Amino acid sequence: MTTSISRRTFGRGAAATLLLNRRLARACSPTPDRLTAEQVVQRIRSKMASDGIPWQPPFPWKPVDGFKYGDPATPVTGVVFTFQASFEVLKKAVQAGKNFIISHERMFWDHLDDLGTLQHDQPFEVPGSLETDPVVVAKRRYCEENSLVVWRFHDHQHMLKPDPILTGLIAKLGWQRYSVPVQGQMIGTAFVLPETPLKEVARHVARSLDSTTVRVIGDPNLPVKRVGLGAHKLVEILKPLQTCDVVLMSEPQDCDAFPYLRDAISLGMPHPKGLIAANHEKFEEWGEQDAPAWLKTVLPELPVEFIAAGDPYWALPQKQI
Repeated sequence: MTTSISRRTFGRGAAATLLLNRRLARACSPTPDRLTAEQVVQRIRSKMASDGIPWQPPFPWKPVDGFKYGDPATPVTGVVFTFQASFEVLKKAVQAGKNFIISHERMFWDHLDDLGTLQHDQPFEVPGSLETDPVVVAKRRYCEENSLVVWRFHDHQHMLKPDPILTGLIAKLGWQRYSVPVQGQMIGTAFVLPETPLKEVARHVARSLDSTTVRVIGDPNLPVKRVGLGAHKLVEILKPLQTCDVVLMSEPQDCDAFPYLRDAISLGMPHPKGLIAANHEKFEEWGEQDAPAWLKTVLPELPVEFIAAGDPYWALPQKQI
């Protein structure tokens, strides 16, 4: 469909956009009484230190937290917490008059945001460089034009006690009373439920997480009492697969977890029995919603808000099991 627009209407829209950018630029001009992005980060690190959480990467060979774009000396007009600093989130931050984005996940898609080589996502290496890729260039230009600063807060956010990402997920599922601690696993939590068919557990997960893309492996009528948790890879869920009826995980790799489950079930093994897979955003984003309240305890002078990255997928209608 083609929509015509008058020069006057176009001019008004362009003027409004220019005015918004100028206001944000003025707000980002150095002033002695406005905190910089670096000072905000220092507040966060001091808060964590006072809570007994040292600022040191849990995985020294792949330190992911830190500034991903922008000048740390930029005066902060406001803070946005988000699961991922997508372009849509960046635009909403600008519209809200906030220029410091704290993102749980990567900004430029590589685990370490290494645009030069993307070598850290082995074995799925992408040859060459993305530094001149048009998507990268456009995203960087937008950040520069709007004085945006992006800082990643992933590993250390998971180190908070309790882990807000985990508690957010549990609350969204409504499984607080079913939660039990487990030892020796990547995620030290499982759930002991009243016996429920796998298909009903999966439906509850989909409804609770507001997702249309939950995937399931296993007998739909499998009686489920114990649900384990996992992250993204087969190696991370091997233990809960052997002790639980089903494992709930996010963004699994189709090349390992799914075929492993399928082969084990076809072989008639007593374990594993089933897998419920949700996408990454819908699994972890709920923990970011409470992050502004946490930050306001150490940053009362700045406006802080949560902006959802949202579900990136949509699914074709499927026949109900």
